[in-house]
Amino acid sequence: MTKISKEDRIVLIIFAICGLIPPVAIIARHFYELDPLNWLKIDWGRTGLGYISLTLATLTCLFNFYVSIYVPWEYERKHGSMKDFAHTSGLPILGSIFVLGAGALLPSSIYIGIFLLFLYVFDGNGLPYFFVCIIRDGL
Repeated sequence: MTKISKEDRIVLIIFAICGLIPPVAIIARHFYELDPLNWLKIDWGRTGLGYISLTLATLTCLFNFYVSIYVPWEYERKHGSMKDFAHTSGLPILGSIFVLGAGALLPSSIYIGIFLLFLYVFDGNGLPYFFVCIIRDGL
């Protein structure tokens, strides 16, 4: 294993902290009924914005899963190797932002919380997948 530079450690710590913000907000809102946006005093349109964010999060995360995980798997299955595979890019980090927005805006519900955590983990271009790639491939 190669030695990681000080700057790379700092960047990984910053990414790890940013990667923990959405699940912490979702768990606080939907499992412990703590409102992370209570200080904003939003009474109008909060639920509507939450459902728009939920729809965008679902579509973005499904698209990212398709282009980042399913397409390479299908290509390797058909061709036997990844030679000549042209990587397709999804929408990086955007799904995580929509998941965070939906998690903070929607009313407390354990089912919505579980669904949002599922979306966050299986987003093919989100922060959890970034850490999986770092662990798998190294820096």
